[in-house]
Amino acid sequence: MRRVASLALGLALLAGCGDADPPGNDVVDYDGGVLRVDGQDYRPEPDPEDKIYPILPGRVVVQPRRVPGAEAMALAWVERYGLTLEGRSAEGWLLVKVPEGYERQWASAFSMANPANVSATIDLKFSPTAALPSDAPATSSTGAPVPDAEPSAADVRRLAFETYQRLEDAGGLPVTLTATDTPGLIRAKLFDARKESCRRLPQTAPGHWECTADLQLALCNGDCDPSRERPLPKSERIFIRWDAAGRWVLD
Repeated sequence: MRRVASLALGLALLAGCGDADPPGNDVVDYDGGVLRVDGQDYRPEPDPEDKIYPILPGRVVVQPRRVPGAEAMALAWVERYGLTLEGRSAEGWLLVKVPEGYERQWASAFSMANPANVSATIDLKFSPTAALPSDAPATSSTGAPVPDAEPSAADVRRLAFETYQRLEDAGGLPVTLTATDTPGLIRAKLFDARKESCRRLPQTAPGHWECTADLQLALCNGDCDPSRERPLPKSERIFIRWDAAGRWVLD
């Protein structure tokens, strides 16, 4: 799956910087490639993965964990540090604009500020879909109007199953255990999904919703069969939009 990524990603580097450092603010300072955030220095250390993975110039993908308050924390950092939020993915990952030459430093700053709740990367393949402008037309390209009503319970359930089917089609979710840096692979089986609520996403075109579903989900690690595991309850956000074909799809 294109948007499925490791929970703890290796960070890459774009170290070049211009003749003048970009402006900061009271808690951010740029000094010849060194980023200083709240008094902590983040230096442009080389990373060999630069030669393998293309980077996002001037962008960082910030990945809040699926725990209460993680996204709000990340959004508060974006505002505090004078950065710009450009978009988000279906998983809730945030595309944040940063000065060129300071991509890896900002990725490190987001990851180190609270690694239990937020990580970040500048790997191009994990770039989320940008949010649509708020003044985009409220009709699909077929001319069918975007429904004013939120996605139904059946649509939310269908798209929850589609999310985990994509994960299974991708072979699982690569992860890194942060305590030991040991790689792993999470396999998941969704047994049931029930819509809890939906809300319109701010600063997006009509037809974009964030829905919460109560899942019955089984997980296992490695070469395993998740369908043999006992399902446990899990609350999850699902990002949904109205597409040109006139139906609800994953955003």
